[in-house]
Amino acid sequence: MRIQVLRLPLYELGGVSEEPFALIVDQAPPEGDGWSMPALAVFAEQIGARGVWVTPQTVEIVDQFPPEIVDHVPFDDPVTEAIDDGG
Repeated sequence: MRIQVLRLPLYELGGVSEEPFALIVDQAPPEGDGWSMPALAVFAEQIGARGVWVTPQTVEIVDQFPPEIVDHVPFDDPVTEAIDDGG
């Protein structure tokens, strides 16, 4: 069983940049080896992963290092908008 990190595109929300990621668990044996699906989901959530994919197949992450900045539209900060609108 291998655990790999799949980096997702960088994005900005309210002036804070974040680089999300997902965990890819490949070559996973059937449950019963101590790494159950719920345990992996909890682990992924605890470390901040956006999700986890578990498969018995072999998965090769082709581009482990995507561009640092991806063209995106920054989201406005909802708190700032509420203050600007008098709310």
